[in-house]
Amino acid sequence: MANKERGEVTFEALGKPWTMKIGTGAMCEIEGATGKSITEVGQELGNPKTASLTLMRAVFWGALQDRHEGTTLKECNAIIDDIGMQRAGVLIGEAFQLAFPQQQKEGATRPPKATAA
Repeated sequence: MANKERGEVTFEALGKPWTMKIGTGAMCEIEGATGKSITEVGQELGNPKTASLTLMRAVFWGALQDRHEGTTLKECNAIIDDIGMQRAGVLIGEAFQLAFPQQQKEGATRPPKATAA
């Protein structure tokens, strides 16, 4: 069961439950996979001109590693295909919002909601 207080987002795909979280480990994985800071990633995903499927999949993959370590990019393809790109974007957006709750309250710049590319 997801714990939103801990930044977890759950969903069902491929007939089983999944939990994503953009915590410190996920941020490091995402930065390593993309070569961009987590802030840059959030900004690019939030802009339809810079959002890409590759970037979205990298974030989705990184966010799964905490609870589903070893999930591959190929498995992420299947999960995203199962739930749809729009739903995947919404889940990423929720995970980003939970990862940066204080910044939202203060109105500070934060990674924006992910949009489907």
